[in-house]
Amino acid sequence: MKLAGRSAMALQHLKSRDDRKKRRAVRELFEIDNEEYLESFVPLLNDKDNWYQTKALDAFKTWAKRRDISILEVLINHKKIAYNRVAANMLLSFKAEDSELAEDLFAKDDLLCKIKSCEYILRCDNQDEFFNRVKNHDSPKIRIIALNSKYADSKIVENMLEDESTNVVQVALKKLQDGNIKLSSKSIKSMLENGVDPKLIIPHALANDENIVTTLIKSLDSNGKKAFVKYLRKRFSEVEDDIIQILINKNEYEIIGRWLQGKRGEKVDSLRWQIIARDEVNEIERCRLIERLFSRANEPEIIEQAKNIANNSTSELIRITAQNLSTAGS
Repeated sequence: MKLAGRSAMALQHLKSRDDRKKRRAVRELFEIDNEEYLESFVPLLNDKDNWYQTKALDAFKTWAKRRDISILEVLINHKKIAYNRVAANMLLSFKAEDSELAEDLFAKDDLLCKIKSCEYILRCDNQDEFFNRVKNHDSPKIRIIALNSKYADSKIVENMLEDESTNVVQVALKKLQDGNIKLSSKSIKSMLENGVDPKLIIPHALANDENIVTTLIKSLDSNGKKAFVKYLRKRFSEVEDDIIQILINKNEYEIIGRWLQGKRGEKVDSLRWQIIARDEVNEIERCRLIERLFSRANEPEIIEQAKNIANNSTSELIRITAQNLSTAGS
């Protein structure tokens, strides 16, 4: 049988009272795979048999994306919230140009529908009025969507730093990382106290006073310290840089030691040996500094300094490691 004939018969049987014919018609139409037949599945949304309801939703999930967004109207206006949610999950598959249907979905008393429709609407043009409505929405998830939209300028993002939700504040911080916004010490302390991810505060803390830098470092876990050092290495390369001098003066030797990794030069080496010689610095960190010098074990200056540490350190571990370094090039 030709395709047109198969299609016509399947569409006819889709209305049949004979369940076998009706089910066969559903399978036939899915096999034919023509999105123009989607409307024929709409009556099945209200079928008493859950199997047909599921197949109707499958038809929308399969073919609606090939049609205009208006095809979702029947799902959006349906009394079943499950159908509304199917429409919501499909919204972002359509070009952002018609916000009216999405606004109907946003009006539903369901957070998923609000979230998906809000995302869609704020991708559309000329939605300043809607943005002003949702930027202060009760749900932090909706406020975050507004914050991430093209309608949120730097002033609005900065104001969001005062939001009661930690998640909203963290999104605002991410958006401001590459900006020139200078945060006050008070704001940074408040964020740390409220559980904001310290890693997001690193760029802002380094642009602040030295006490804030120390406060931030104390709040960092091992991953946070890695992020801190990575940022330092990316932005600061000289021992004379103000932030490096602040860290030295504040005895943040663990951070400085990691920053020194791979660096060479008279000033860098001098600083490295100063840290290695300080007994108050964690000996594991100092050992790591020594171990990183084994690739330079043939250099006379390295050998001399290693012997000096081996003869004078109060730590047995440091003495042994330094002694090994002094003879490694032999």
